Amino acid sequence: MATPNTHVRSVIRHRAEAGPSLDIQLGIAPMLDVPAHRVLQDDLEEHASLWEHALAVESLGDALPDEAGLYMFVWRPSISLAMADDTRSSFHQVLYIGQAGGSGQRGNTLRNRYKDYKKHLRGNPEHLWTEEPPTTRVGRLTHYLALRPLEFWFATVEDRAKIKNLEARLITLYNPPLNNQNRPKLRARLSRVPQPALRDS
Repeated sequence: MATPNTHVRSVIRHRAEAGPSLDIQLGIAPMLDVPAHRVLQDDLEEHASLWEHALAVESLGDALPDEAGLYMFVWRPSISLAMADDTRSSFHQVLYIGQAGGSGQRGNTLRNRYKDYKKHLRGNPEHLWTEEPPTTRVGRLTHYLALRPLEFWFATVEDRAKIKNLEARLITLYNPPLNNQNRPKLRARLSRVPQPALRDS
């Protein structure tokens, strides 16, 4: 697995080049749907444990609950801002949301589901600059889960019948860029094409 030093060296090595990017699309309607947020929060508080998070390192799997639940891979850049109330505030980006043990995954748990991602966590950060972003789900996970610092957020859910619905609603809200299913249908913004000026003949 790439060490933090590997990522620092990659950034330094490619500072003079155009930087890689990740296409983030926020669904305005889901983000503004406050009643839906409240119901989702209530449902999560009723059916899921409190969320926990840890650095997404390969060895984390054995420390995770051997239970069903929800999870997210979250990229949290290291900068934080000093606030007037003496706290600090940082920003994070949800890259991927998944579930373990929901419909069709009866034997799956957060622990063994995480172990399925170990190969993606070994991604080479150099590839962010030197390779075109892959188009397949597996390729994109390996490409972008190389971002650091990367966290794994998780919550256990005892009632497995609730997991799939909760996952779908979280994906609809956050529209994580590495998910393919359940993402909201977003309307593309139409750009106006400038018309040629008319000339007097």
